[in-house]
Amino acid sequence: MRKTMMPGHLSDRLHKIAMMVGAVIFAIVCALPFGIGGGFIGGSGSAFAQTGSASQNGAVVLSGRLETAIDLTPFIRSYVDKSRHRSLREILALPDQSFAPSEHIPSFGYTQDIIWYRMALSIDAPVSNQALFEFAPTYLDFIDVFLFAKGDDQPVWTVNLGDNIPASARPYKGGTHIAALPPLISGQYEMYIRVQSNSTNMMQLKLWPSNALITSLTYRNLTTNVFFGLVVTLGIAYFTFGLIARDYVVSLYGCWIVTVGAVVAIVNGLVLSEISPEIPWLNDFLLSETNILSHAAIAFLWLYITDIRKRHPLIFKLSCCYALFVLAFTLTGGGRYYTWFGTYVVPSHALFMAMMCLFLVKRLIEDIHSWLNWAYLAVLAIPTAAGITLQLVHSGWIDATPLRIGLHQYTLVLHLVGMGILMAVRLFHMNSERLSISRQASETTTLVEEQRKLISMLSHEFRTPLAVIQRSAEMLMLRLKGGTRDVMDRLERIQLQARKLARLVDIFLSKDGIDNQELSLARELVAINRFMEDFVANTTREGAEIFVTCHDTDGFEAFIDETLIGLAITNLIETSRRFAHGRPLHIQVVRHSSAMVEIAIPCSGPELNDDEIRLIGDALFRQNMEAKSMRSALGLHISQRIVDAHGGSIKLRDQGRLGIELCLLLPCEETGAGEP
Repeated sequence: MRKTMMPGHLSDRLHKIAMMVGAVIFAIVCALPFGIGGGFIGGSGSAFAQTGSASQNGAVVLSGRLETAIDLTPFIRSYVDKSRHRSLREILALPDQSFAPSEHIPSFGYTQDIIWYRMALSIDAPVSNQALFEFAPTYLDFIDVFLFAKGDDQPVWTVNLGDNIPASARPYKGGTHIAALPPLISGQYEMYIRVQSNSTNMMQLKLWPSNALITSLTYRNLTTNVFFGLVVTLGIAYFTFGLIARDYVVSLYGCWIVTVGAVVAIVNGLVLSEISPEIPWLNDFLLSETNILSHAAIAFLWLYITDIRKRHPLIFKLSCCYALFVLAFTLTGGGRYYTWFGTYVVPSHALFMAMMCLFLVKRLIEDIHSWLNWAYLAVLAIPTAAGITLQLVHSGWIDATPLRIGLHQYTLVLHLVGMGILMAVRLFHMNSERLSISRQASETTTLVEEQRKLISMLSHEFRTPLAVIQRSAEMLMLRLKGGTRDVMDRLERIQLQARKLARLVDIFLSKDGIDNQELSLARELVAINRFMEDFVANTTREGAEIFVTCHDTDGFEAFIDETLIGLAITNLIETSRRFAHGRPLHIQVVRHSSAMVEIAIPCSGPELNDDEIRLIGDALFRQNMEAKSMRSALGLHISQRIVDAHGGSIKLRDQGRLGIELCLLLPCEETGAGEP
């Protein structure tokens, strides 16, 4: 019998798979920096064919014509001058054991120490064609080269290179440091190289035939310029799109793309080749500033991607402080402070990114059905591993190999392509949402227009019966002119209420009122005391008595629409009656100030709890009411609109255990004489 897998079992299996995949990827992120060797790309100097050979004493043997490039890096020995004051003569006097060989590219991290390199050359026969030395990386500040015939204490050839050397003082202008091998007779030679740099201090040395170097530099310059142009264009596009969509994270991502692209381009010699700066510190300054900005930007982006703000607020705050601390190094302008940045901040940043990958894996485990989490894991984890590798190499924590140094550029391209695909998917969803919202807005507009037409029809239909009621009341009053007072009072009340209702229909159900949200007021100058007494007389009824007391308001008059203000007070009273359960209401009319009168309506009862008070407050003071507030206190919202139109206000006053007071404030003026 065929077995079916239950959803619960499937979910458990997916969780296990997600945990395994996440653990493997996180292990790769952590282990990749230490596990990548030099066997794939170049290794310890096999990226270029070596036409020279090594003698028994470790010297590079050159003989005759140089056909292809030679990687001289494996033949270099190094010495660290921690005192930073040793002279060339003192270095020459050091024993051979003072210079240590390296299995990989000699690298010493970010240091202000001076590094001396030594290499032995054996010329069996003079080199017949032009040969050129290439010193890398390009961001080394000073590279002083001295070539000695073995046994001599005076150099036969010296040259000064480095990005702190003005372009006019360098032997060859371009994006890398090049010096020509001088004509040498057969014999033994020793080359000493003094290197000083605020950036990470490492050395790669190659000897090229001139035509091969020209071909290589042409290709490298072309790819660097094309890469930088594409990256800048892409970054500007993301930045502009983020501003248009008001998605500032996308704008920040665009800034990061520009900065990291600039770092890669500067490292590959873009500034040295295209700008050819005469200012000694320009290349150093641009590299340090863009590198620091890229570190700060990626820290903020990781906080957004992992959604730490909602999940771990404390970690989010600490991480923001860390990112701001990284950003603060831009104020240093490079120099020795950039060495501190590389020594302490860069390794901590590698640890930070590893932690962010762990949070990404954790988020995937929590929601394994989200394709976005899987996409983030694929697009971010691999480039992050390469980035961590490069940071640890530059900091001197792991050995430098061509693969570890160059891998980041390829994974960066992978990341940009992957994020481009994700952005295209996001744009597609945003466009779908925009079309859906536009369609809903069109449907809503149509519905509102239909409702307005319906309301206009209803207002017309309401006016007819109201007019009939009013005329019928008038006719009955004429026919029953000699009737009892009780009957006449009831007819007058019917007539008054019909007139008020017709007025409210004209105000609230007219097309102008709906379109403009403005009330058409029919104001009159009314004495406050008389108005309140008439209002209470017309509103009070058996089982729902209302009493009013006026305090120091004689002679106060208000310019109001009696019908609308009466409706506003009625709504407040009805709210109070919901909790009074038949108890009489005692309204207090007091003088609030020389230009304001307060009508206070008490509201209390066992059912008046905090939730009910919140609903009343929402109806009075919020523009967009909740559905529950709309159902239970729509009249209060209308009251607030009416009072606002008169220049007054409604306040909710807390009376403690006695409940609350609904206070209506109306502007008024004192006539100077009391009422008769």
